[in-house]
Amino acid sequence: MSLFSNIGEQQHLSVEHNKETDNSTAETELLHALYELPLPTTQQELIELNDELAGLEPKFILQWAHHALSKVDGGGWMSHPLVQVTSFGPSGLVILDHLSKFNLLDTTPVITMDTLYLFQDSYVFYDTVRSHYKSPLHLTITKPAHIAQPPELNGDSVFKGFIHTRKEFEKVYSPTLWKTDPQYYTKVTKLDPLQQKLEEWNAVMWITGRRRSQGGERGEINVLEFDSFPPDELDQRVKSEEGKGRWKLNPLAYWSYDKVWKYIRDNKVPYNRLYDLGFTSIGDEMTTALPKKSNVGDVIDERSGRFIGFNRTECGLHSHLQKIKALKKHKKDSGEELAVPELLCEKCIDLNRETFMETVRSNNLQEKSLLLLEFYSPFCGSCHEFAPILNRVANYQMPNVKVARFDITEQSIPKIDNQEVFQVEATPTLYLVRYNPSFHAELYNGKHDFVEILRWLTEKGETTGSR
Repeated sequence: MSLFSNIGEQQHLSVEHNKETDNSTAETELLHALYELPLPTTQQELIELNDELAGLEPKFILQWAHHALSKVDGGGWMSHPLVQVTSFGPSGLVILDHLSKFNLLDTTPVITMDTLYLFQDSYVFYDTVRSHYKSPLHLTITKPAHIAQPPELNGDSVFKGFIHTRKEFEKVYSPTLWKTDPQYYTKVTKLDPLQQKLEEWNAVMWITGRRRSQGGERGEINVLEFDSFPPDELDQRVKSEEGKGRWKLNPLAYWSYDKVWKYIRDNKVPYNRLYDLGFTSIGDEMTTALPKKSNVGDVIDERSGRFIGFNRTECGLHSHLQKIKALKKHKKDSGEELAVPELLCEKCIDLNRETFMETVRSNNLQEKSLLLLEFYSPFCGSCHEFAPILNRVANYQMPNVKVARFDITEQSIPKIDNQEVFQVEATPTLYLVRYNPSFHAELYNGKHDFVEILRWLTEKGETTGSR
């Protein structure tokens, strides 16, 4: 029987928020009925609970969650079973305002992730939020994690603390990690710091502002979800038992973008002034733009301005090597041998640590000749897609041009005179090496296209020949 049947067929109860925090009699009865609902223990119970929560206003959902989590033994004074995680977008602000109105902020800390690459207006808005909600607000701002990379594939990543400035971040990783390895960038700037804090607080449930109307993978989300902790594929610092996980609450799952903004305006909720400039979703400076119109009339895709500029034609080096490491361990545990895929390049010179310097640095590379050098991994899907193009370049037999490649999977990238000349953040990466009259290496930044590469090599050959 439906929960609402127990309180007088209140299925269509939908009371808009106002400045009063006292519940009406009907609302009080509804809350009392909700408080009888425990966290589900089976998939069927989760389905039935979501059927009930789908028709409720966020204020009821949040008060139910707060009550249900108050019965959980958190395991110490540092425990916070219920946490809000937000980037202070419109949806997160609506939830934050609800928590404040119904006196839940004092026991529900708020986490936001500072990637160090946010807009200046977003940093200013931190102070706006603190000023508006004042003492009940317990705001934690995480910083990117400093993960030391292993010197070889079998080494373990080491957590060395947190990074507090862009300069330090770019020294530890690179200025373009966001572009060359977006998965790893997200891991060290958001996922690892968030998981560390949730683990530290023994969080049982975290609140998000995700909505179905945002589309994509969010189009079918429910109010309550259970996220199982994934296997340790990327050598995550937070290690949890298999089958364990954490609840994720989406109280605005059924709200539209317009409804979110109506609430903000009606309740005078402060918001980031960038939204007045036309932005509909705000993240990092380098990956946020004004939204694009969809193909349906003049409707704007709310999140179309996010995550621009990512290079999807490369495999990010850090996350790629970690995946291979996990794959090797899995094969070893299964008593199997990891088969190395073959990338055909008939006229490529295959280099290793022993032959690298001989080919790249020695007299094998004569004056006015060029060496196109690829750093690659046979396990990288983008390298497989690029292999026929590289093979075609090698077979084209341009005058004074040799093509070589170096597998970075289990070999560190060689230095030249103890200098890290070759900066490889993703695979495939191409360099042009020449002596004219001394050693010189130049990174190729163009498209991985046969014609584009030939044009580049021709231009460089003409430059070399004219000197």
